[in-house]
Amino acid sequence: MTPGTDAAPRVLIIEDDAILGGALLQRLHLEGFSAELAVDCAQAVRSLRRARPDFVLSDIRLPDGSGEDLYRQALPLLGNTPIVFATAYADVGQAVRLVRAGADDYLTKPYDVDELVKTIRERLPERTEPTACPSGAGEGFGLSPATTALAADIERLASRDVPVLLRGETGVGKEIAARLLHSRSARARQPFVAVNCGAVPRELMESQFFGHERGAFTGASATHAGFFEEAGNGTLFLDEIGELDVRLQIALLRVLQDGVFRRIGGRRDLRFDGRVVAATNADLDELIARREFREDLYFRLAVVELRIPALRERPEEVLPFARRFAQQSAERQGLAVPEFDDSAASAMLAHAWPGNVRELRNRVERAVALADEPVLDAAALFPEMTLDRLPLRDGSLADAREQAELASIERALELSGGRLGEAARRLGISRTTLWKRRKSLRH
Repeated sequence: MTPGTDAAPRVLIIEDDAILGGALLQRLHLEGFSAELAVDCAQAVRSLRRARPDFVLSDIRLPDGSGEDLYRQALPLLGNTPIVFATAYADVGQAVRLVRAGADDYLTKPYDVDELVKTIRERLPERTEPTACPSGAGEGFGLSPATTALAADIERLASRDVPVLLRGETGVGKEIAARLLHSRSARARQPFVAVNCGAVPRELMESQFFGHERGAFTGASATHAGFFEEAGNGTLFLDEIGELDVRLQIALLRVLQDGVFRRIGGRRDLRFDGRVVAATNADLDELIARREFREDLYFRLAVVELRIPALRERPEEVLPFARRFAQQSAERQGLAVPEFDDSAASAMLAHAWPGNVRELRNRVERAVALADEPVLDAAALFPEMTLDRLPLRDGSLADAREQAELASIERALELSGGRLGEAARRLGISRTTLWKRRKSLRH
């Protein structure tokens, strides 16, 4: 058994050869593992969504996709789970690419099953109960079930040098996630360059992204390094990527494909060896359908997609965030750190936060700056509403927290079409825990 648990380690075998797959299942069961077989990419992804295994062995050729297709879909679901690919000699090149992208290893068929069992035992991660605050929590993720899995995914992806697309509403913390990916990576000592694609004037886009040589056009009085050059071997964060002009989309695609660019007016190619992390709150599928965003660029940027939940989906984070923002704001202004009374806490838990974390920060900072008392009430945070119109809930602060938790559960069930397993995955808890918690909160 693996240390830290009495349950048998779970192994997912992804293999379309029924004879080989069945033989592997039988051997692994004899070795004391809990093994499951998936015969294609779609079935494998469904299994990963239901529960995260302790080890994955996947064939590199599957009926509905390649190893690279599978890895792109599976990576956000793996956490720290090792994945090893099995390949015939002809596909070794793809296996090597997968290892470079972050897969743990590959085996060449036919492989020795005894060696496979040894490899699984050696690579099994320490299986302990997840902590309430993984290492990304201090920066804003992992403070609730909705973002605990996200924090783990960010930790894993930091060392996987692949493009990442962050999706979520305005103000949810996409740039925070991008900075975490950078700071936890081997590029941490290199530049992090953040670009709001919607804020760059169209006529200056090429110059801003690629730079220009002195005299390249009227007003170019000096050589200018663009965003790609500034990022160098670091991370280029492209926020609001959906607003990027179509001409720049083509140019960006070329840089991502070839790794080279040229300043305006330049005569030599410059290399870009950095990592690109993009973010958007737009519906890229709709933009692609309207031919406003290139599908080939989307696939280049979205090797892995991460969704940042809206603040209303993670109500447990509202009060910890508010206290942190209050402390930061007070210390910055040389003021005493204020407390929140029950009316303020209840109002924050009841508010829908359409502006997400950004709105919460702004409201707290404004309240701290204008505070006359050491305790902030609901009116200090929501001055646009009179006290009798504030969305306060009946009961104690504990009641408000329970109501917020129930609302989060009901919202997850709504988004999941009533499927308990899918709702539990969204919240980062087990199906049993969700069922029991919902039952207790509804009575």
